[in-house]
Amino acid sequence: MEVLGIAIHIGFFVAIFVIPIVGVSKCYGFVRLNAISLPLICFLMTLVAYWPHFYSDLRLELMGFDFEGMSDTERARNVLPETREEATALYWSNMGIGWPLKAIFGMVLFAPYPTVVWGGSVLVKHVRRKRKSEIT
Repeated sequence: MEVLGIAIHIGFFVAIFVIPIVGVSKCYGFVRLNAISLPLICFLMTLVAYWPHFYSDLRLELMGFDFEGMSDTERARNVLPETREEATALYWSNMGIGWPLKAIFGMVLFAPYPTVVWGGSVLVKHVRRKRKSEIT
């Protein structure tokens, strides 16, 4: 089940990197590329930040973990004995920086990415034209 969570997480990141590249390959202009890419990247970054939290809660729910308990023993009373330690560790791994703040940091880091991809495509086109004009 852990492999599924990692595969979905990687799939979200691949989608974030591919969206602007597809837009550039379709010859979108700067404004259109950013108008399409930025909302999709923000949506996917929200999913990337929320997915581990949701996935660990889902796993804990399937283990029989009681979120209303006051101590670790009360919370893990319905969990099988061989998975109690894993369930407790998974519960405490959700503590700390929340997924909304992770999403905001990710959006700040990935917001310039469509512009960088567009700038790279303009640079590549310029170099190709220059080489083509030097050959002829």
